[in-house]
Amino acid sequence: MMHPINIEVNMHNVVNYLFKKFLNNNHAIKDLNREKDSTVVYSSIDERFYQDLEIVAQKHYNYFRSVENSPHFKISTTYLTAKRCLDLFAAIIGLILFLPLFLVVAILIKLDSKGPVFFSQERVGKKGRIFRIHKFRTMVQEAERKTGPVWAKKDDPRLTLVGRVLRKSKIDELPQLFNVIKGDMSLVGPRPERPCFVKRFAEIMPGYNRRHDVIPGITGLAQLRNGYDSTPNHLYRKLRYDVTYIKKMGMAIDFRLLAETFLAVLLVKA
Repeated sequence: MMHPINIEVNMHNVVNYLFKKFLNNNHAIKDLNREKDSTVVYSSIDERFYQDLEIVAQKHYNYFRSVENSPHFKISTTYLTAKRCLDLFAAIIGLILFLPLFLVVAILIKLDSKGPVFFSQERVGKKGRIFRIHKFRTMVQEAERKTGPVWAKKDDPRLTLVGRVLRKSKIDELPQLFNVIKGDMSLVGPRPERPCFVKRFAEIMPGYNRRHDVIPGITGLAQLRNGYDSTPNHLYRKLRYDVTYIKKMGMAIDFRLLAETFLAVLLVKA
């Protein structure tokens, strides 16, 4: 009879082998030998960022005011019904198909770092309603315990080794299919943001809350065209893309954005 310790060691070796194969196939990580427990000092969005955002808001003041004062967007009830049916069908099928992947990812996360497999966080949804978003944990445990709310970055130093792969491949977003089934989110729509950031952004950028006229999404026009919001100009462009999407909402653009998202994930697009 094989000793339990030997079983655990063999399992660990198998998982490590599969993980390295996954990395080689997706070219997701170059630095595999960095210290896992290295000390990193983090900083949240400071006042300088908000000051720069105020400059951007002043520069594009007319646009922000036009968005704020624009009439409510007319969205077809038929389209919204079809969109909800697509969301439910795709989310349920997706969860069934990805269940084996969920199990593998859970093992990798537990082997790589301390902490829970899943991560949840408050986000702002349609009409300002607060809900909890679900993702695979990609950062070190209690990443914001000493810093408070911190703005996520493309190459965030808080990411774990496995977390970098999950972020790069977008696999960390898959648990949000549960949010889609619950109705908190859609497959396509403006990306939901954290309440603490929404409050400040809305104070500085008139019309920012118009993003909340519709259900937020896992993917969307702003995510595909704008990427991570690393500068105030990114936030301005994100709002423009979100407003453009809301104005043009329809099954045609949704299918196109889903196809683009699939290709981006397939190619492990940065």
